[in-house]
Amino acid sequence: MQEMKVGPTSSAEYLLRRQQGQKMKLKEKFVEIYDMFLTGQDPAQGKDPEAFWDELFLIKVNEDYLASSLRQLSEDQLLAIKDGINSIFLHAVQTMRDPMPQRRLHAMQTLTVVLGEIFRKKFHNWSFDVIHLLTGLSHADLVFRTLLQELCTILDSEESLQMQVVALRLAIALTCGNDNVNKNSLNEYFMQKDMFPSLIKFFVKVDSIELAFEAMSLLGLLANYNKYETQNPYLTSLAALNDDVILQKMAMVIAHTCDKMRTSYTEVMDDDEQSTVSKLTSAFSYVTGMLWNPKSQDISVTDEAFARLPDGRVTVLLVFYDLIYTNKRFLRIFLNHSSSSTAGATKDNTTGLQLNQEVSETGLGAFLSFSSYLLQHNRTHRSSPYTHLCLIILLILVEDSASYPHLCNIPQSQDPTFANVANAASMAFGANAPISTGVIRLCRQRQPVLPKFKGPVPMAAALLDVILGFLKHNMKKKMQVDCFRIAIAIIFNMTARFKAFRVRLPYHWVEMWNTLQGLVKFLQANAKIFQNQPEARDLVAETIDLVNYFVTFGDMIMPDPASLYALYYEIVRSGIDPFTDLAKEFSISVQPPLPAPLPHHDLTSRNRLNLASSPVSSPPESVIGSPAPPGSVSVLGSPPPSPYHPNPSFRSASPSNSHHHQQQRVIILSLANINQVYTFFFSHLLAWRDANPTRSLGPDLVSTIIKDHYQDLTLVPNALDSFLSMRQNGTAGLGGGRNSGGYGNGAGSLSTHSPAGSSPINGLGPHPAWDGYTEVPGKVYFFRQLTRWIVSDFRSISRQNASSVALPFTSKAAS
Repeated sequence: MQEMKVGPTSSAEYLLRRQQGQKMKLKEKFVEIYDMFLTGQDPAQGKDPEAFWDELFLIKVNEDYLASSLRQLSEDQLLAIKDGINSIFLHAVQTMRDPMPQRRLHAMQTLTVVLGEIFRKKFHNWSFDVIHLLTGLSHADLVFRTLLQELCTILDSEESLQMQVVALRLAIALTCGNDNVNKNSLNEYFMQKDMFPSLIKFFVKVDSIELAFEAMSLLGLLANYNKYETQNPYLTSLAALNDDVILQKMAMVIAHTCDKMRTSYTEVMDDDEQSTVSKLTSAFSYVTGMLWNPKSQDISVTDEAFARLPDGRVTVLLVFYDLIYTNKRFLRIFLNHSSSSTAGATKDNTTGLQLNQEVSETGLGAFLSFSSYLLQHNRTHRSSPYTHLCLIILLILVEDSASYPHLCNIPQSQDPTFANVANAASMAFGANAPISTGVIRLCRQRQPVLPKFKGPVPMAAALLDVILGFLKHNMKKKMQVDCFRIAIAIIFNMTARFKAFRVRLPYHWVEMWNTLQGLVKFLQANAKIFQNQPEARDLVAETIDLVNYFVTFGDMIMPDPASLYALYYEIVRSGIDPFTDLAKEFSISVQPPLPAPLPHHDLTSRNRLNLASSPVSSPPESVIGSPAPPGSVSVLGSPPPSPYHPNPSFRSASPSNSHHHQQQRVIILSLANINQVYTFFFSHLLAWRDANPTRSLGPDLVSTIIKDHYQDLTLVPNALDSFLSMRQNGTAGLGGGRNSGGYGNGAGSLSTHSPAGSSPINGLGPHPAWDGYTEVPGKVYFFRQLTRWIVSDFRSISRQNASSVALPFTSKAAS
């Protein structure tokens, strides 16, 4: 011990005994030694070097002191004491081979702190200066290869759990050194020394959900290192992983993490309508009225709390994406994953994970629940990339035919065509596929909220609510157009599968119609703002095509005629003008041209119909399986050729060529059926009003007129259906007229489409919204930006876990 002369100047002093009277201040030996290192002195001078380093790594590491002292030094000051940093780093790596566990543990703790603080610095040439500071250029390869080899040895061995956790967090500190994971040259050593087997072995052994999460997230981050430039061994291993026990444990980690992240939202605002607190608050607010509203006083605090969400555990979405995109076996296991809710701490016999709180009943239910909160609270630059990634995962999910037995509870059918499809899906999932109905807690924290389901519902209905919640609460002038395109593609995909599988989903479809009409009007009102965005024209075309698809094939998707009548009601109320005006604003061609309106279709005078935004009530109709109404809707003619450009290079306008009009992809819309619905029913409404001049047209009466004349409506087939059919490899085709499975008397059957790999109809490309998800070069920029947030959040959550979970040191292997 000696009188304190050096050490941190702005932070707290690390003392063994505070000054009393004239007695000198004492400090611990660790602080004394590292004070000398950090001021350019050599504390080993005049001593036996081997004995000095052996003694140093026996001393307990004062992590707080070392971190704060390094943080106070500038980049130039660190480079000035390069020899001392070199010596610490090289001897710490060498000590990782020491036979004494305590020395190895302290060496790794020292390395983690030194790396973490040096990586915070803003060097002019990051990779060069960091390696120069830590090891020197001549020793870098040998030292870092040795370091990774020792980390693998520790993770593979029967070392203590604490030793392995420290090794894991040292690997995390190395991987997360640079915010841009692809510019962290140290990650190249992870590609040369594949740690995948060691991390998987640790993942299987550990029984803590937090530690399993960290191991999984590290794998996800390493799997995304330069994956577009070279073959990534971690990504390849994730795709090839076929051990059901490991995949089941991964599914449980993802489900449990999503459940905990959802809980962080509900802790800010409890939106459970059934909770006692919610009921009392609602009743009290009703009684007090405008006199006092406790929620209004905390609105700024609530918004600030939501802006900090989701927490760092959201990084699990990256490895979830890689698994669900590349590993179809994992998709099967994830959809089958089901965990019973637990009130206390229990241990799952299958995965060995220690669960400390209630978990959702299914993995898919937990993910949908969290997704609804994330997508509705998408307000910050940080939440935007996670929202985008979440939508991509949902798109991948709904593009796989094997998901639909779980989403829709598809029954076996007597129809041979459908039976083949259902049997194929059942074989993909096994005989014990879980029932897809359940009570899923969806976000109800932002107005307007969607109607709440009463009782269990198919997962597909909850998934549609998640997408509608995103559309409703993200219509803003700076909205993410690419995310809206994905959301529309999800709906398109699901509805086409409903038609193919003959699924009539019980759902509040009127909310779908209102949301789509609202999106059309929003895009129309803000056309000047969105015209300069390359993907805006695609979004406009895909939204209108989706409405057109519902108009044309809604009778084969809706659970009852009333849902389809509600769609026709919305079209009659809004008119054809929003669609034609929107197409005109974005220079989208309408083919064939719409016929001139009849003279009595002038809505600017006495003929305007002031209808409510939605029908007050719908005509009473029976639900799924009801007899078809009398009459049938006819379909004339054959499918017209595709309106979409055959050249794949025109599929979307990139920023580099968007200013060249001749290079933009040609988009042509067909509004014939939307216009036919509007013209047909509007004519009958006007005729009724002319015959009853003393009576007024109310919503109920309009719905009744639509119901009475529906059987006389004639629509033309939609070429878009053929493209969706060709895109769905391995499913029933979507061909046939409206008499095939609709509300008419026809009993047509679905036809199978061409085999996988066949060319679309007429040799033309598929619909822009139906390209199928793939990591094309255009997505590279998004994933590189995403990994910046992943690195930052993963680094912070790992440090948080390290500070909140203290493991006792033991030399015995964790059981």
